[in-house]
Amino acid sequence: MPFAARLAMLLALLGTTVGAAGRSDLQALLERMRAAAGPVWSTHFVSVSRLDVDSDQTVVETDSGGVRFTLRRCSGELCNGTYFDGYRLYTVDINGTALPQSRDAEPYLRSLRLIASLAFLAPAFAEGGRRVDDDGVATIDGKRYRTFFLVDPDAIPMQIFVDPQTALIRYARDVNGDDTFEYADYRRVDGFSVPFEVLHNGSVLERYDDRTPVGTDFHPPHGPMPRFDGAPQPIKTDPASPTPVFPCELAGVGARCLLDTGNSGLSVSSELASQLDAPVVGSFAVRGLGGYQTQVVRAGPLRIGNATYPQANYVVLSDIRRYGYDVVLGADVLGTTAIEIDAANHTLLLGAQPAAGAVAVPLAFENFVPVVNVQLGTLDAQLAVDTGDESDINLAYAFYQAHPGLFTITHTRAVGGVGGASVEYIGQIQHVGIGNLSTGPVSIGATKTLRGTASGHVGAAFLSRFKVLLDYAGGVLMLSPKP
Repeated sequence: MPFAARLAMLLALLGTTVGAAGRSDLQALLERMRAAAGPVWSTHFVSVSRLDVDSDQTVVETDSGGVRFTLRRCSGELCNGTYFDGYRLYTVDINGTALPQSRDAEPYLRSLRLIASLAFLAPAFAEGGRRVDDDGVATIDGKRYRTFFLVDPDAIPMQIFVDPQTALIRYARDVNGDDTFEYADYRRVDGFSVPFEVLHNGSVLERYDDRTPVGTDFHPPHGPMPRFDGAPQPIKTDPASPTPVFPCELAGVGARCLLDTGNSGLSVSSELASQLDAPVVGSFAVRGLGGYQTQVVRAGPLRIGNATYPQANYVVLSDIRRYGYDVVLGADVLGTTAIEIDAANHTLLLGAQPAAGAVAVPLAFENFVPVVNVQLGTLDAQLAVDTGDESDINLAYAFYQAHPGLFTITHTRAVGGVGGASVEYIGQIQHVGIGNLSTGPVSIGATKTLRGTASGHVGAAFLSRFKVLLDYAGGVLMLSPKP
């Protein structure tokens, strides 16, 4: 539908009437808005609100700075939530690690943040094709409003209705007329005028209990950041282990660590947590081949080679020591440090750089686990990269049932993991492609109770064919075939 037709439909649905207003007064209106609200767009706000989602009300804390914001939901000492960098939305875990929910941008959310932060009033807004288009005057329920459109190449156009008496935004509507946002209960807070209630299509979406401007800069969330004592150094991994297991130190106690891209954070064995007398800070539901409810403890520092990570939250696992390690390192380590795994030389390198000629494979993330596109024969599949899985290709059983002709089962084996045990049905596939690399024949299996992330796993055995660089921050898996 053309833009003009969408706008006409919007105004008809809203029962508004539009009148002319001189374009020369648009700049005067924007100046009045700046004076009335204050420089909200350049101020760091900390807000506490009640957010209505699917009829449930949640208390959340929001840090915002311009179009960027971090939203946290807390249970006791543990908080998680989301982060928006102005373009993409990230999921934030209990240690502050932020990974993108999708490679795609969020133009609608950007539109709402442009309005909430008043970023369109900032002097730099007119750069990069962004603009404010005059729309004259509209009447809603007998009250006249000054209107204009916000246009940003990275956002959805929005129609803004400003109360001419207060010079504050009252309504914002998308040009399709599907969503109407109302900004109400404006209050003066330290020289700023900000709304304490936001309604969506007539229902309360968010009600603030407190909104406070703070003098510090807004900082994006991040996970535990390592400190290197000198240049990064290779760490020897156990040559007898098919997965990357290596010596480490937690809170001054020597241990064995597993680098597990299938882990959404950090974990510690119940035995080591007890030995450290680590304080309990919350609870967590874990899921692997089975699942159970467990505790979260605060432990650290963590030392790996010459890198030291600060204290962090560790999920306690009661069933990992039998596999030969006490600490599992997942997204919270990988989210802040590019790591190279060299299976041929049995080494691990933190803070690594891509090797010359390496093939880049884009990563997406599901629940903090990296996912890649893999070609299984002629079938395209989304598989999790899981260095903690000993297999080559390990499919979720439901995916195998949907594609039973993918391989012929030749034998089975018993497998174990977090939360339980299962059976893996194993066969062989002639071709597996990842990026522009292909290999085969490859062992392939389907584990009976594997639900997990995506449609299955690319495991450690498959990855051992390459020198592997995992760069979560860059959203890429780098593969260099072994000679």
